[in-house]
Amino acid sequence: MKLSRKTTLALLLSLITFNILLRYPQSGHELGVDSFFVHALASSILVGGHARWILNPLSYFGLYPLSYPSAGPFFLASLSSSTGLNLEAAILLMSLLLGPIGILGAFVMAREFRDDPTFALGVALIYGLAPRFLVFTLWSASTRNLFMALLPLFIWALLRNYRKASWPNALVLALVFMTVAATHRLVVLMLGVVVAFVLAIVVLVALRILRIRFPRQILHNSARKVAPHLALGVVVAISVGILAATDVLEEYSVGEFGSGTDVSTQLINLGISIARSGGLALPLVLVGLVVITRQRGKTIREPFLALTFLALIPTLSLRQYTGFYILPFLAIFGGLGLVGLMNVWRRRPRAYRALALALVVAISGFSMVVLDIEVQRSSTLDDRTYNTGLYVGAVDLPGTLVVNDGLHAVRVAAISGARVLPVGGAGTTFQSPELLAYGFYTGDEVNQRVVRMDIFSLTIESDSLWIATGIQAELDWVTILESPYGAIPDSLRERYRPSLYLELRSASGSYLAYDNRYCSDLGLTVRQSGYRLFENEVHTLWWLHAPSVTPTPGGTQTCP
Repeated sequence: MKLSRKTTLALLLSLITFNILLRYPQSGHELGVDSFFVHALASSILVGGHARWILNPLSYFGLYPLSYPSAGPFFLASLSSSTGLNLEAAILLMSLLLGPIGILGAFVMAREFRDDPTFALGVALIYGLAPRFLVFTLWSASTRNLFMALLPLFIWALLRNYRKASWPNALVLALVFMTVAATHRLVVLMLGVVVAFVLAIVVLVALRILRIRFPRQILHNSARKVAPHLALGVVVAISVGILAATDVLEEYSVGEFGSGTDVSTQLINLGISIARSGGLALPLVLVGLVVITRQRGKTIREPFLALTFLALIPTLSLRQYTGFYILPFLAIFGGLGLVGLMNVWRRRPRAYRALALALVVAISGFSMVVLDIEVQRSSTLDDRTYNTGLYVGAVDLPGTLVVNDGLHAVRVAAISGARVLPVGGAGTTFQSPELLAYGFYTGDEVNQRVVRMDIFSLTIESDSLWIATGIQAELDWVTILESPYGAIPDSLRERYRPSLYLELRSASGSYLAYDNRYCSDLGLTVRQSGYRLFENEVHTLWWLHAPSVTPTPGGTQTCP
């Protein structure tokens, strides 16, 4: 059933409207962990007028020491500056915009694969309502959301440039790729997609040569009947071979509903993990794989999808990131499966419409259920931590805020705009762009320490070909916390200028890192000689430059 232009636009507008409604804030503040890290970087741009961590052109893409993909922080800072909104409101506005951007990108991407409005709407539906896409575009500044929103446009530009090669299309492809590369380092996995695209061209050329050289055999009716089944069998066999030859399934030995090293448990966990990212796209993908192998009049699109499917299987071992870069292809295969199921009933209009409605309701309902579960599990900023951040910002004392927990450090830093240790948020990393953004190190200091990494030590998770030696902010933070009040080493006092100590009261006298708890001499002794500035149910804020006072009696304190 062919949809008219007006009907297509009306359905697309309805999908966008529904998607925006799903993004109505369910909390009083932004969500996530990475969001506050990016929030703090954007704040440093607004305060300083430039990004101090950009030391090299590669810094903008996060490929130079102490850098980070910077499209997100720059976008947020620009949005806040141009609208007059504070950064928290700008993050909400950005999240609301990313939904329509992702849906429209998925729609135009699908049109490059098939000139079928029903298919394009199905792909836009699956992509726009994918739980992973929804969760990371709910009042969050994590750069993964911008990456997911723009990724379909890269695939669209790649296919469009091949279909109609021209300088304008090549320029659009280059600009889209550069923008996506500046959003997240996951773009390195798109190199596999590009390789699959090149191989698809080779396969297409090889098939044309075979048809010319052996027309009787290749174009014979029996060969044409067997070809789809043979292609599907080859794809399935190669997929099984890749899974058997790699350690992909080992990453899924532990899951939500079961744990074990048997293949069935691992496959179930893999399926659940993909379902958490793509919703009901997974069962539709299996149908779509059958549809694509039976497609007649194949072009570059069919071998490209099949080879991309195979190329992405080894990357499933990156369980933490899988759902972010496979979504466009889940949506394409899912859309093919959706249309394939509907075409079975195309001669019965009532059954056709009923099936279409049932699929839309099932996809939407499943995604909303998963979204609700994921939101409940998401890390949220409570009002008391927000109030602490407001107070620290209002005090505006020079120097650095030292916190005994990384997650609370980055949240308070984002709200207050204060310099903070540890850097890197909940990860308490030893190197981070915050070291430059806060002025802990100068650009010259970093450049003088940069050395090339050993090529044999590089992995897919390596951030750069270079590393800055002798910078260990995590160790500096630990040294400060394990130093008694007034006895912080001079070298660290001069570099970081610690002036405030924020203590998570549930970890009083201690500090938290990597799910462990360690004793803090600073936390124990600040009570004897420090000055309490602020206190609520969650935090206590101490001024580290208070005059020395006589310790109160009570004996020696120890870590709880």
